[in-house]
Amino acid sequence: MKELGDGIFQLESTGRTVNIFLVQAGVTVLVDTGTERQGPAVVDELRAEGASPELVLLTHADFDHSGGAEAIRRATGATVCAPAAERPLLAGAARRRLLIRVLIRGVNRGRAPHRPGIDRWLDAGEVVAGLEAIATPGHTPGHTAYRLGTTLLAGDAVITGPSFREPVARFCVDPAEARRSIEKLALLDVDLVASGHGRASTGGKEKLVALAASWR
Repeated sequence: MKELGDGIFQLESTGRTVNIFLVQAGVTVLVDTGTERQGPAVVDELRAEGASPELVLLTHADFDHSGGAEAIRRATGATVCAPAAERPLLAGAARRRLLIRVLIRGVNRGRAPHRPGIDRWLDAGEVVAGLEAIATPGHTPGHTAYRLGTTLLAGDAVITGPSFREPVARFCVDPAEARRSIEKLALLDVDLVASGHGRASTGGKEKLVALAASWR
């Protein structure tokens, strides 16, 4: 587990597939969970670090972010929370585009991932254990980022690194909406920005502003 900032840690058990984060906030919070196959390794890493999250906050429904939730709930008793606007995807009432479903099955050894059970649905603007849920639709209809002070856990709303990039358009339900979400994030007073893909970075506001300016 790698410390990114005060009380913010990135787990290492998911490798390069996806980034997930442990946050020491009002309680111990895990943001995203990796894939279903990675769930046991995430549990092992948490136990090795003596960490037992009370809450799991999902940024969106995609299997690499939500698939490990059941393993973590069983191991820790954590309450699994997800954006209310993602409920159709997480409940199976809506589906991702065929291309994305085919890619997911390929990564998941030809099988459709199991959908995690959700204990609590979060509305945009809701604050949970000190983390504010910020609606960032575009990658998925209900994609949500979480802010704690000047730290932003962005999920797939943006790809972080030395410079920031927008999410890949073919993986977005609405690329134009994804850009509008980045423009909204660029208005926030944030420094550390950590995303589901890419290296966490400081100077986040300036990089978000620069990214939004690139298409204006």
